[in-house]
Amino acid sequence: MAVCLFSWAMAAVAHWGFGMGADTPMKLGTFSVVYMFFPMLIAIVLQAIDKEKFNHTGLVNFKFNWLWLVVWLLPVVMVGLCIFVNGLMPGVELTYNAEQLINQYHVPEEQQDMLREQMGMMPAWLMVVSVVFSGLLAGITVNAVATFGEEYGWRNYLVGALREVKFWKAALFIGVVWGLWHFPLILMGHNYPNEPLWGVLLMVVMCILLGVIELYFVLKAKSMFVAVIFHGTINAVSGMVIYFTLGGNDFLNGMPGLSGFIVMALTILCIWIYDKNISKEGICSQTIGESLAR
Repeated sequence: MAVCLFSWAMAAVAHWGFGMGADTPMKLGTFSVVYMFFPMLIAIVLQAIDKEKFNHTGLVNFKFNWLWLVVWLLPVVMVGLCIFVNGLMPGVELTYNAEQLINQYHVPEEQQDMLREQMGMMPAWLMVVSVVFSGLLAGITVNAVATFGEEYGWRNYLVGALREVKFWKAALFIGVVWGLWHFPLILMGHNYPNEPLWGVLLMVVMCILLGVIELYFVLKAKSMFVAVIFHGTINAVSGMVIYFTLGGNDFLNGMPGLSGFIVMALTILCIWIYDKNISKEGICSQTIGESLAR
């Protein structure tokens, strides 16, 4: 609660004090990055008050294993599936074009023809390669720095506070808190620029689904850095959807919409089947404390 209250207060100052909002995308983007560090800041303060060790969960470590590669590449697969699912939605056409980009980001009229020309000169396959390569690189570098702030709060501090709670309940709780924490950014036009009010609810749903995936990999790898990489990479590559879809709306399109929710739900189903029948570690049926002690 302290994380949310502090973050919301800072967002109020940014909005009313500095005029940040949907009409100032550069300012909002910069503030969004700063906002991502607030969970870590408050978590460290609370740890100092409670005299907890920095790595009290044992999750702030670099125990590299094959899961690091999985969470690095999985976002690319998920976004690829999201593009396919998005194309099945009513009123959506799969096509390589600049129109969705123009509509989504309200590109000024004088720049629209230039954008169309630039995309016309770049083949679709080259766009995919470019976005995937740059996204994978960003996911483990600049984006990882930013997402570390969030993940230290959600997938380290909060995980440690829920040691006695079962996996599914913990994932649900963290996801709800994580989603509500976003609400000032959503109201200012982040992620759902055309549906900011409904966007608050949609963001909660998305954070619950993503939270299940991230929590599972964190507990399996015993490192919060797999969540950092996953989060950073999916943020970097998810924008690829916009280049290949035309039509639809905030409720349907991309990872923050119904298309993404379906892909995330299928990913969770695969994780549950794997955990129950293949790995047999039973993380999904354990408490957080049992998984940490494993």
